[in-house]
Amino acid sequence: MSSWSQIEGSPQPLGATWLQSEQSYNFALYSRHASNVTLLLYTTNDLIKPVHRISLEHLTHKSGRIWHCRLALDEIGQARYYAYSIEGPNKPAAEFDAFDPDKVLLDPYATLIFFPPNFRRSASVGRGSNAGRAPLGMLSRGSVPINRNTEPKPRHASDTIIYEMHVRGFTRRDNSGVAAEKRGTFAGVIEKISYLKELGITAVELMPVFQHDPDEGNYWGYMPLNFFSPHQGYAAASDAVAARAEFKAMVKALHRAGIEVILDVVYNHTSEAGAEGPNYSYRGICNSSYYLLDTGMTSYRNDIGTGNVLRSAHRAVRKMIIDSLRLWARDMEIDGFRFDLASIFSRNYDGSINLENPPLISEITGGAEWAGVRLIAEPWDPASYELGRSFPGLSWSQWNGKFRDDVRAFVKGDTGKVATS
Repeated sequence: MSSWSQIEGSPQPLGATWLQSEQSYNFALYSRHASNVTLLLYTTNDLIKPVHRISLEHLTHKSGRIWHCRLALDEIGQARYYAYSIEGPNKPAAEFDAFDPDKVLLDPYATLIFFPPNFRRSASVGRGSNAGRAPLGMLSRGSVPINRNTEPKPRHASDTIIYEMHVRGFTRRDNSGVAAEKRGTFAGVIEKISYLKELGITAVELMPVFQHDPDEGNYWGYMPLNFFSPHQGYAAASDAVAARAEFKAMVKALHRAGIEVILDVVYNHTSEAGAEGPNYSYRGICNSSYYLLDTGMTSYRNDIGTGNVLRSAHRAVRKMIIDSLRLWARDMEIDGFRFDLASIFSRNYDGSINLENPPLISEITGGAEWAGVRLIAEPWDPASYELGRSFPGLSWSQWNGKFRDDVRAFVKGDTGKVATS
């Protein structure tokens, strides 16, 4: 006899989950204000017209604010990619919600992302269809293997020397000594481990490696598209599955060399940017849940100068961030995180600053699973400087920007930094 979840799907976990025992996929998506949600399935032969459109019914495929369904392999057929079409209040972008049923929307929890040959950022700007030109989630039978390392992970204390590294820039030039096909990639980092050891490095801090918009033009990676997958542009491999495996191989190789791996993570905004940006995912799924809006709910708050700010105090967004951290720490074996503009996490649901008990910081601090993970805050943003205030010292380390600036000025010999007599 089939269970309720086998027939109607389960609201947990979020994302597309392969269930080996049932030979089926469970799909689950959070949207508070959606009136209708349709799951779209695509084959490799047609990336514009879905081979299946599964309309999720309120009474059978919705639990609270989560829409869900379960599909067996014979129902999936030859489909290899998925996305969503969502209907809701028909209001302009940035006005409370920005639903557009013509938009093909990426699952925020997608761990594998496919960019069709005709992918264009401009196609997702404004209203209207972006079919065939939007990023899609990939369905991987058997899910993505974890293959956790059974060897002890390195952990350094007073001898810690952190090397901040941009994966692309580290080995991109000819003089890096890395094989041409591996320059600027995760595989290229592996070839430079002996160099790092010669320098005395005990930990690398990778500048953002989350999948960002390949059509956005941000070299540094600080405009994330997705929080659950490594950026394919940093891989010598040609597809998302191979890129993920290459990233994990890099982490394992660094660990074997006694080097910790810390990620510079950006959970304060996304590549959807301001009102004129693309509608890839969060905006079209539930704009007012994912982003901080002004008090009139008519425009995005722009507290960090990127056009949008994630509403980290919202329980669904908070869960997404925690789930993302868990995937990178557990499945990808990352040793620590450096949180970009982390003081933005002190924002309340309405955007006001909360220094006493900020929800996301408190939840991370109180989680036993993070006890052995390095937590490093960049404790400021353009609106607030919270060094030594919002991040408990026993759980968090903090970048001290003022000390850094003073040391830099001293080394440069700036006027007034060294006594002349």
